Amino acid sequence: MIFDILKDGMEYVKTNSNEIILYYLGILLFPYIFIESYSYHIIENCLNGMINNYEKLPGIMINAETFIKGLKLLVLKIIYYLPEILLIMFVGNMGRIDYYILTLVLVVLTVLSYYISQIASICMVESGSFREGFNFTRIYNVLKTVGFTYIKLIITTFIILLGICAVVAVITGIIMLVSQISPALFVMLMLLVMIAYIVLVIVIVPLYVLFKNRTIVSVYNLS
Repeated sequence: MIFDILKDGMEYVKTNSNEIILYYLGILLFPYIFIESYSYHIIENCLNGMINNYEKLPGIMINAETFIKGLKLLVLKIIYYLPEILLIMFVGNMGRIDYYILTLVLVVLTVLSYYISQIASICMVESGSFREGFNFTRIYNVLKTVGFTYIKLIITTFIILLGICAVVAVITGIIMLVSQISPALFVMLMLLVMIAYIVLVIVIVPLYVLFKNRTIVSVYNLS
């Protein structure tokens, strides 16, 4: 089931190249709100869909209503990440800090925020009410139903991302070895790595958001 959902998510992202182009143009103008506006539309679209059904990415609509919906989705997620934000602000005013404990706490809080906020976002979109994003009884019931499948999806995605990071780390290590042989080659290879990082952030991350929305809604539809 997990691999079917992942496969469906990857195929879903590739279904409408024209909308992908418009998506990137919108991100250049209004980065965060545009991503969340389109995410809102994708969630609406996928709530009525089925995996492995060859559905296409929905058309991009640019108007006041879609931007307001995107803003609501963005605000909802920010609220769920407030514990981490407040902790970082609080720690910034402290003198001595145990960074190992701080990092561990931040990682745990971030995972929990992500785990809950994604389902909360779908609850909000499905109902059309911002309040439903904080209907913890409903969120708990959804997580209780699909929790194990949802956790497996997150773990599988994390392993894939970890594998990509491992490849990057190996390539960086090879470049460091090359630097001892030829400084000129080292500079050239580092430039290529920097370009790869830029591509990762600018190109891959927005596509990952589309993939993530599709896969999590597919899990939600199992509840």
